[in-house]
Amino acid sequence: MPPKQKKSTNQGDDDAEKPFQAVILTDYYDEQFLPISHEMPRCLMPLCNTPLIEYTMEILATADIDEVFIVCSSHISAIKAYFEQSEWMKPNSRLSVQIVATPECMSVGDALREMDARQLITTDFILTSGELVSNIKLDKILEEHRARKKTDKNSIMTMILKEASRTHNSRAKDANSVFVFDPTSNQCVYYEPVVSLPRKHRIEMGPELFENKPQIEFRNDLVDPYLDICSEEVPALFTENFDWQRLRSDFVHGILTSDILGKTIYTNILSEPYVARVQNEQLYNTISRHILNRWAFPVVPETNLRAGDDYEFIRGNIYKARDVVLSRSCVIDENVQIGSGTMIGENTHIGHSIIGKNCTIGDNVILEGVYLWDGAVIGNNCAITESIIANNVTIKEHTTIEKGCLISLNVTIGPDDTIPKYSRLSLLPQPQANVFGESSDEEEDGEVDQKVLSGDHADVYFWNLQTDDDDEDIRNIKLGSLAFDMNDLVLKDGDVTDSASEIGESDSDSEIGSINGSWSLEANMARKTEEFKKEVGQTIERSIVENHPVDTAVLEVTGLRMSSDGSYTDVREVTIPIILSHIDQNAPASSLKSLLSKWGSFIGKMIHVPEDQVHALRVIQQYCSKQDYLSKLFLGTIQLLYNSDILDEDAIRIWYNSEVSRANPTEAKLRERVTKFIEWLDEAEEEESDDDDDDDDAEDEDSDDE
Repeated sequence: MPPKQKKSTNQGDDDAEKPFQAVILTDYYDEQFLPISHEMPRCLMPLCNTPLIEYTMEILATADIDEVFIVCSSHISAIKAYFEQSEWMKPNSRLSVQIVATPECMSVGDALREMDARQLITTDFILTSGELVSNIKLDKILEEHRARKKTDKNSIMTMILKEASRTHNSRAKDANSVFVFDPTSNQCVYYEPVVSLPRKHRIEMGPELFENKPQIEFRNDLVDPYLDICSEEVPALFTENFDWQRLRSDFVHGILTSDILGKTIYTNILSEPYVARVQNEQLYNTISRHILNRWAFPVVPETNLRAGDDYEFIRGNIYKARDVVLSRSCVIDENVQIGSGTMIGENTHIGHSIIGKNCTIGDNVILEGVYLWDGAVIGNNCAITESIIANNVTIKEHTTIEKGCLISLNVTIGPDDTIPKYSRLSLLPQPQANVFGESSDEEEDGEVDQKVLSGDHADVYFWNLQTDDDDEDIRNIKLGSLAFDMNDLVLKDGDVTDSASEIGESDSDSEIGSINGSWSLEANMARKTEEFKKEVGQTIERSIVENHPVDTAVLEVTGLRMSSDGSYTDVREVTIPIILSHIDQNAPASSLKSLLSKWGSFIGKMIHVPEDQVHALRVIQQYCSKQDYLSKLFLGTIQLLYNSDILDEDAIRIWYNSEVSRANPTEAKLRERVTKFIEWLDEAEEEESDDDDDDDDAEDEDSDDE
């Protein structure tokens, strides 16, 4: 870095010589992840068994960054202790890391004003949170930011945004944003935050917005990961405007609507890199699954970001450390990660879950969609669904935890307890106000009236969702919580459409995630399913026509299924007919054999349990009943899939003996074509039985001879 006394006639060239700095905010001054975030820093919560902030640090370590400031207002000692023991503060670290304690700060604005007061920012810097997960390479974006400043001296910020369709599950359910920008320059000209509830019917903008702009774009299909490249002026602007507290709704909105400041903000909209922020529990769940499904590659568990990790990748998106102890009868389904030192008992079933280090899971346990953090103990015969179980929690025998629960650190519950859905448990009583909230004198140091769980353990307190912001609807916090069911949402007056004249004749193009006025859940779900099926159909059609590898097609369809929360049933209903539609009618038999020799394995990957096989048979039957040439290939299709071990004998018999196989006369005729195949299976089974009897007789004769 050049000496400060050296002046350059070209300020832009001087900036170009300086590496960027980075500011990581470990607090976003909200009430997410309570009560866990009351007891530990959010930035140190494990995501796929790695502290969240490690993902952010890895992004910065690959860019042209010199100094990183970790700004923390709460849990300061814990964050300091973590970094002092980490690789990031060792002499050979790629980054110079400094912890900036700001215990008096109550908002993002306060934190940046404090940075300005300490004069720590000396060049352009990256501003982000300790919850960022991405495989992005920032170098090109940083260079574009530098180049833009040379042509626009008033440019103070570049917001990095990620495209995401309105049905994509990486979008937050509780709030989104509307960005208005000039598509020729990507200059953002207007910003409006939009919460889901109460429903917002219109956005008001002044006519000056359209002056000297032949074209502008309104975008609400963007995910905002709060990853910004800022001018060194930004902290000073917060100081000059002391009432700015929030980064987007105050600072960005204020800059863009100011007639005096004259500053400009730009956007960089991405489509390919994975960029997401764990801003609430819903996205914690979503991003965890994305990592397990390898959407963020090379950000995957077997990369082993931290020293001492030794995960290996196993088929089915299973990631297992090397010293895990699995009983012979336990079942590990797809999308599971298991940390080192963990022991899993007999007849235990685990699916779509992440298990931390040194956990003990007993016999006959069911874990589905569970995040089990380090040191947790689960007793025999427990069932847990879609919940977060924090460090060193003990769940005693015969305990059931329903979906959407958060169990905070060191809690013990059970035996024989049932924890209702959406419960939040802690050893600490819930305070009247959150750590960043304000309370009246009579409420100071008070506690909320709350339910207490007592037993052969320390008292456990049930926490309630609450907000200290009078302008915030508590239902938005529920929408962002873990595994929240939209059917449990209570609607109020004004949440539905007031009149057609106010917002247009129909809201039919809205969707559940945007909390539309009509609130027709069934219709919206049906439309979302149809959109998902259409995308899957286009994907498999393109894959066959362009002769893509089957594994590539499987990866694409799996990605669509995860992003749309689709089902394998829907996938089979769409893909099997499309595959069979590519049979050449001029040479149907040879074409069928060639087609299934490749794409039969795709069908197999969409089948996981015997019921799936029966459903696949039903789909094949329905499709083959539509045309005469296909009906002649029905039996051959079943035989080829049977020979490839995609369909087994039991599933074929279940389908053959079911009523649905005779749903109408045409399909009943197809069923009769399979009768000979069933008889062949019976004969083969009898011959096998006779062979076994002959073998037994031979063994008896040998025994007699002896």
